[in-house]
Amino acid sequence: MNDKNFNSVLLASILITLILVVGVHFVPDKRLLLLPDSSARLYLLTKPLPDGSPSSEWTNNQHTAWKCTKPENYNIDYFPCAFTIDMSKSAEIGMDLSSFNHINLHLNYQGSSNKVRIAIRNFNSDYSKTSDSNSTKFNAIQIHASELNKELHLSLSSFAAADWWLTQYNIPLSRSAPEMNNAMVITVDFGEPIQSGTHSFELKKIELQGEWIAVEYWYLGILILWLGSIFIFAIKRLLELNEQTRHDTQVINQLSNTNEQLQEETNKFRRLSTVDPLTQLYNRFGIDQIIASFSGNNHLHSPSTPNYSLLVIDIDHFKHVNDQYGHDSGDLVLQHIAKIIQSNLRAGDFVGRWGGEEFVVIMPGANQKTAMAIAEIIREAIFNTPCNLEKPLIVSASFGVSERHTDEDFASCFKRADNALYKAKEQGRNCCIYAEEQL
Repeated sequence: MNDKNFNSVLLASILITLILVVGVHFVPDKRLLLLPDSSARLYLLTKPLPDGSPSSEWTNNQHTAWKCTKPENYNIDYFPCAFTIDMSKSAEIGMDLSSFNHINLHLNYQGSSNKVRIAIRNFNSDYSKTSDSNSTKFNAIQIHASELNKELHLSLSSFAAADWWLTQYNIPLSRSAPEMNNAMVITVDFGEPIQSGTHSFELKKIELQGEWIAVEYWYLGILILWLGSIFIFAIKRLLELNEQTRHDTQVINQLSNTNEQLQEETNKFRRLSTVDPLTQLYNRFGIDQIIASFSGNNHLHSPSTPNYSLLVIDIDHFKHVNDQYGHDSGDLVLQHIAKIIQSNLRAGDFVGRWGGEEFVVIMPGANQKTAMAIAEIIREAIFNTPCNLEKPLIVSASFGVSERHTDEDFASCFKRADNALYKAKEQGRNCCIYAEEQL
């Protein structure tokens, strides 16, 4: 995958992630409507009163409204008036409500009671028995009568296991939290002694509401997806880098073989007296032979010459060195500069003394960036390494740099570098100037 494709995929992934992060808040909640529902199993707890009338009775055909009548001076611990929605599928299997977090309730009530109780009973085989219907965990909430007669949005987390139930069944603290993963019934009753008189109820709606997936789990999923993608990408890149390393090793080995061949050619040129006796660098004829060898003939201007870069180097104020210190010192300066240039070149680069105080460096395969970088290294090394004469002498050099154009001959490339050298002189010397593209 190239950089353009990678950036496109990365941008698309970021946009999708932002949509997922924001979009989860716009996903409709899942809902379970228990009432009104014609298929709901509804029951009413009732018992005969002393006068033969029922303690509670339905007041509509849908069995969603009922009334309870408690006579005066009728004193019992629990008055039989309770409404039940049966959600069980068998004696031990109910409905899993654990994925819901709210219950929407619309209960109308007329009467003198202060509170009405909503309870959800949950079957857990660890302490519930089919032979004892009261052994299902009793999760309940008390609602003040003044809050009824309108739709309420109740959090299921506000339900709590009743203290009497925890005590009766000796439930440890670790198991006392409300449970709703196997709900058997939902009941509506009072949960406390009620006053005498008539109490009328109408249950218009009972609905469970919750998220399809919790937001924190949604975000965790996105994070895991990103981490997984990054891991896969890292493995892929590692494999690519290993392959690139193998390829680079082959190239390095090839370059090493090429360097050995070039060294043999260097020895050949030395035998042909192409070395400047003072600096032990190539002389001008040696440089010409190197250029000729690139094209496989002795024509220095062949367009088939391979790519290379040229450095044309001139020692600053060299005449002043000769005039002040003598030509012997001038020769030492030339030898000093020659050694610095040689020590900072790449294997396979060629350097020669072009004439007087001017040097030429041929850098096969080097582009503008590489050539300028090496030129700066040599320039700084010359300026920062004093020449030991009678006393240390600081010298500097100016550089003209050019990269050979396609189908350009050596003479044109050299001319551009030479012009750049003159600009370096005009700009105060001791600097590197890259040649203009066109003369």
